[in-house]
Amino acid sequence: MSDLPAEWVKRCKELVGGEVFTRDAPGKWEGKQGSHVPVTEKTDDGKTKVKVPHVMKKGESDAENHWIELVFVMDSEGEVAACAKFAPTDAEAVLAFEPQEGKSYTPYGLCNLHGLWKGDNF
Repeated sequence: MSDLPAEWVKRCKELVGGEVFTRDAPGKWEGKQGSHVPVTEKTDDGKTKVKVPHVMKKGESDAENHWIELVFVMDSEGEVAACAKFAPTDAEAVLAFEPQEGKSYTPYGLCNLHGLWKGDNF
């Protein structure tokens, strides 16, 4: 998506090049899959909703914060198709975007404590 800030696009691409956890390969975070793996859902208006079903927790101090920082979608060419940033005070980590017909996408969610998680392609 061309209207995304360049620094967001750069960060998403850098993250995907690092350690990525999945439902089948959660690594050191075994047991965290249910609250960290992004899930997708088609909406009635033709968009796809990407949600990470994780608690968004603002702690007494920054060290106690626990939330999903980013939700983003990459297309099959490795380009960032959509990205949303979140704060620990947000109600949920969800983004909606309109996929292009004929393209495949992969959703990602970044937890501030448990790293980057990849969902199923759609």
